Amino acid sequence: MYTRYSDELIEEIRINNDIVDVVSEYVRLEKRGKNYFGLCPFHREKTPSFSVESGKQIFYCFGCGKGGNVFQFVSLAEKLDYIESVRLLADRAKIVLPESDDTEQAEKAKLKQLVLNINLITARYYNDVLNSRHGEPAAAYLKKREISGNTVRKFGIGYSTDEWDNLYQHLRSEGFDDEQLLQSGLVLKSSKSTLYDRFKGRLIFPIFDVRGNVLGFGGRVLDNSLPKYVNSPETPVYSKGKHLYALNFAKNSDSKKLIVVEGYMDVISLHQSGINNVVASLGTALTDSQGRILKKYADEIVISYDADTAGQAATQRGLDLLNEMGCSVKVLTVPDGKDPDEYIRKNGPDGFKKLVDSALSLVEYKIKVLRSEQDLTATEGKIAFLNKAAIVLSKVDNIMEREMYIKKLSREYEISEDAILSEVMRRTKPAAKQSLKIANAVEAARKVTTAGDEIDEKLLHDERLILSLLCVDNSTYKTVKENFNTMFFTSAENTRVAELVFSRLENRRDFTPAELLDAVNPEDTGKFARILKEECYCDDNRRAILGKIRDIGVLKAEKRQKQILEQLNDKSKLSEGDVDKLKQELKDMTQKMNNIKGM
Repeated sequence: MYTRYSDELIEEIRINNDIVDVVSEYVRLEKRGKNYFGLCPFHREKTPSFSVESGKQIFYCFGCGKGGNVFQFVSLAEKLDYIESVRLLADRAKIVLPESDDTEQAEKAKLKQLVLNINLITARYYNDVLNSRHGEPAAAYLKKREISGNTVRKFGIGYSTDEWDNLYQHLRSEGFDDEQLLQSGLVLKSSKSTLYDRFKGRLIFPIFDVRGNVLGFGGRVLDNSLPKYVNSPETPVYSKGKHLYALNFAKNSDSKKLIVVEGYMDVISLHQSGINNVVASLGTALTDSQGRILKKYADEIVISYDADTAGQAATQRGLDLLNEMGCSVKVLTVPDGKDPDEYIRKNGPDGFKKLVDSALSLVEYKIKVLRSEQDLTATEGKIAFLNKAAIVLSKVDNIMEREMYIKKLSREYEISEDAILSEVMRRTKPAAKQSLKIANAVEAARKVTTAGDEIDEKLLHDERLILSLLCVDNSTYKTVKENFNTMFFTSAENTRVAELVFSRLENRRDFTPAELLDAVNPEDTGKFARILKEECYCDDNRRAILGKIRDIGVLKAEKRQKQILEQLNDKSKLSEGDVDKLKQELKDMTQKMNNIKGM
């Protein structure tokens, strides 16, 4: 029997396997706008109709109609069942699965659990050292940085002495052998084959996953010596590009906003000051995996990196990555080149919150950077700046937002709005051509009809669209709940899926498009993937849902009207009273349909 994995574990595996990265191992993809296209691996074709969307983490082929999330892709590509695809992707992401009957998988799971145990014992050991007389240098450093004892306990901060093998000897006394300790990455082998500690004379920061497991460690020197930081290497349980420091705390914040900073001390200082929606990226540049995690836990993401050149480049990469995923992203610049830790100690939490509130949008930040790179007192510099700004604005999808920035630039630089708009539109033509190609492919796919009653199929489609929009935009749940509860769904399958989605959202937990594709029956996965790909691009999701609810009301009324007319055409099977009742119902139904259409 297979072990049944929890929804939380399945979601963690999905988050740590970016669908673009996974599909790229099988298909050569080319980015066009926000999507990636390539030749479908599931049917023969000469023109690419296979599309992958990073934001929704789904794939869909306009040619053969296959679609789904990363699990379904691996299942099709590797000819695996669902559980096997979960195991493959868990192994790819170095995520521990519950033990199974598979010997190889069981060995991998056993190794991962072993490393987690070593990490937990290590975290406790380093914390004990900090609280002993050997930890006095670190305790003095933390006191100087105004870090309280409660904060030290909360984050499990520890200390490694200058000795070469204290941790190694401690772990050996706990029963672990040399090979196991080398697998953990906590000890290294010298040229003489002796083992020694990776961390020496450093403040130690345990890195936790969202379930509280210790995955790895970061170590910081107490002085200005280099390297300033030493971190755990890649291990069976840890990959720095797939985790965020302090997410285990930040995910419980009441805020729908996450602030991303660079350093451990920045996070710790902000949390201690009561700003607990803060994480660190464990490296300068955000990765795709980290972006998907951020999107899951926040509606808005604010990046706060150093103001130096490298920091600016990292900030732009992070903003672009998150924007492509469909996140609302902003950038916070701390004045005078200070880091968040320094700033909050001097200005307090209220001062930092004001910085967060005044954070710049992606477009504003990019234009600000472009402005700083040009000499705007010279005509050539001004022209260069405006041309580059036009490139930035050409990538803004929202027409009103784009117009707002054009008006602002027009006022500031005394250039007509028409001139700026012309330059912007000149740079959007290639994208417009691609949109036309996609629209043609969509129209071709729509010509493929399915058997069965036309009204019933339309009802099923509209119900699937409501569920899809709900998963794309969870904030519409209240609208759906008030106007269309689970009893109104036509099919047992749509009702089952709706109950699952409604239950999760009722408990204030997100439900993503990729999760929806796991929830539906395998035969419906392609249908939902097509809807998510083609029809979930609404300017107003709430209005779109209300429109579909109205359409469903009309369709149901038309269906019942048709049934009544069929019954009345064969009056031989009806009594006079039945005929009168049906005529009255037909009249009521006609009135109801008119009322619905008038909504």
